[in-house]
Amino acid sequence: MIEQIYPLNSLFFYRLIFMAWLIFGEALFLFKFERKKHFLIKLPLVLLSCFVFALIFPIPTSNSFYSMMMFFLMFLFTYFASFFLFEANWKIRLFSMICGYTCEHIAYETYFSVINLLNINKNGLSGLYDYGKISLFTGWQDILIYFFSYIIVYYLIFIMFALRLNKNNFYEAKYDFKFLVVGCVFILSDIVINSIVSWYSTIHFENIYLGIVALINVLCCFIGLFYIFEMFYSNNIKNQMKIIEEIQKKESSQYKISKETIDMINIKCHDFRHQIREFGDNQKIDVEAITNLNKLIRIYDSTYHTENEALNVILNEKTLLCNNKNIRFTCIVDGNALNFIENEDIYSLFGNLIDNSIDAVSELNDNEKIISLKIKQVGNIVSVSIKNGYKGTIKMENNLPISKKGDNIHHGFGMKSIKMVCKKYNGTLKLNVKNNVFSVTILFIRNEKSS
Repeated sequence: MIEQIYPLNSLFFYRLIFMAWLIFGEALFLFKFERKKHFLIKLPLVLLSCFVFALIFPIPTSNSFYSMMMFFLMFLFTYFASFFLFEANWKIRLFSMICGYTCEHIAYETYFSVINLLNINKNGLSGLYDYGKISLFTGWQDILIYFFSYIIVYYLIFIMFALRLNKNNFYEAKYDFKFLVVGCVFILSDIVINSIVSWYSTIHFENIYLGIVALINVLCCFIGLFYIFEMFYSNNIKNQMKIIEEIQKKESSQYKISKETIDMINIKCHDFRHQIREFGDNQKIDVEAITNLNKLIRIYDSTYHTENEALNVILNEKTLLCNNKNIRFTCIVDGNALNFIENEDIYSLFGNLIDNSIDAVSELNDNEKIISLKIKQVGNIVSVSIKNGYKGTIKMENNLPISKKGDNIHHGFGMKSIKMVCKKYNGTLKLNVKNNVFSVTILFIRNEKSS
């Protein structure tokens, strides 16, 4: 009875080989996921459970459709096992693991295509699926082709697809059911088509036919991966644009509120200063006391009067914040150079630039908390430069610094908003990190129309 359920043949051992390659393929797409606590302790236990499941799965028949069900259930087992190791939305997880399963499938079909087109396969489905005896490979050529096929395919898929997924793509993208439906249809089609070909090959075995069908399957799988990833990135970009638009709407509203607030503070401070002088003259208050009161008022008084109203608002607002944080904020600006940019965009651009600098220098000692901003125009070229020190190391991702705020949902949207404003006005953005100084340089070319 046991020998009928667990016959000692090639398929008995191939289940373990399949599980190993399946886990490897899934790992290509899962390794950037956030790991759960005690990951290193759980990992060997989860891996062991996967191989035990593969080992105890009964193989009472050599039927291709039964093998299809077996491999699919192995995939489902690894999917649920991954919940013990990684933090991720179930749809994101399924998307990534379907890609991993497809990776294994492409590698196998590549191997199967090559051995048939080279007429090395003499066993129909090759020795890996042999139900009657133990004959995994037919010779050293078969072994080399097998391992080279898997190594090359896994490497290509890792470079072409897995590396394109950074950690923050997972958190920023809002997945809908079209990913789930397309992914499930994709993987089921892979499995079903492969099973039909396997079944037919037992009836009508022909190397060229099997090789061509396997090659077509490989191409279809690659096309499917490209399609899924384009859907993924298209959906991701749309969601990012919506978030940035919402942020810009809030910034536009904040600009109006800030302008009214700064104007009101300036008026009140101006009136209060005159009242203090009159009160001091009438009551004979000590001159030094009057001077100290005037210094306190200046903290809230507007200190920037450029030719650009929006720039005045944001500079004065951030100056108050810098004073509160003991940050030295120096500016050499030509406000008139920015009059081709809309007020809301100026508020957004410089608000994000200065906020990023404030976040960076906040970790430094008080004597190192310095932010320098320069805006100048030479001919028709307007340059914006902001520099600040920083502590530790700055990690870059997609040519943008990774946020240290720990907010995976709104990670990096400040810099993305800056890039959008630059693009809107045909500007170029350059980031530089050198000697613990982080600098951002933006160049705009003013044409006659914008002038």
